[in-house]
Amino acid sequence: MINNGGDIPNVTPEIAEISYYVREGSPARVQVLLDKVIAVSEAAAKASQTSVRHRITAACWNQLPSRAFAELMYDNMRQLGPPEFTEEAQQLARDLQESLGLPQQGLHAEIAELTPPNPVFMGGGSTDVADISWNVPTVSMGAALAPIGSKLHTWALTSCAASAPGRATVIAAARYLAATAIDLLTQPEQLRAIKDEFKQRTEGVEWRTALPDGYEPPMYEPPEWFLERTGQTWPPDNITWPPQRVVSQEKFSSLGPELPPQW
Repeated sequence: MINNGGDIPNVTPEIAEISYYVREGSPARVQVLLDKVIAVSEAAAKASQTSVRHRITAACWNQLPSRAFAELMYDNMRQLGPPEFTEEAQQLARDLQESLGLPQQGLHAEIAELTPPNPVFMGGGSTDVADISWNVPTVSMGAALAPIGSKLHTWALTSCAASAPGRATVIAAARYLAATAIDLLTQPEQLRAIKDEFKQRTEGVEWRTALPDGYEPPMYEPPEWFLERTGQTWPPDNITWPPQRVVSQEKFSSLGPELPPQW
């Protein structure tokens, strides 16, 4: 994402800014890939005779799966069934599919099969829940919200989240989570199996945050009315404020000896 690439064509911007997500299958592999990205940026700066700075704004581990936990929740999902979508929800999905040129199939009406993770890292999302998963057994689930054939992180999915499809999926997800929590409270053998698997899978692994020392998250000062209503003060104790301004110090490089006058 180019956060700042200048204002108008034909004018060299004093400062440019770009953001990257760097994803891999483990923290160690992320570091290798991040080093490559930084090296590329430094090479580009050298080629253009400018300077470059980089800052990590967020970082997390890969999520540690739990087979026993996943199978327990999946069993509850199968017993409770898929979200109960109303005709209103299905019609919204069909309308969205029509606008996107997709077959008008509506929303998913079945619980997908539980499959093991791909042994080869094929990419995926980022979540700070992953750090929790290395400290306590963790399970994640998803309730189908997007119209069939549509993509994540699009306006079609967003429009479903705040309307009839979203209400149905939130209720279904709450039922799946509640049923699984009850099982853990009433079936100690299930809890023991999950804990035993977690102990085995984390043996020899010491979790530590992937954030650098002295890390400060990107912050935006909230409006005064928000601080008054919430009883908060600004800035937080762990934040340096105001943030350091990045001021361009670049000078255009020499193009070589001056050209003789042209008469």
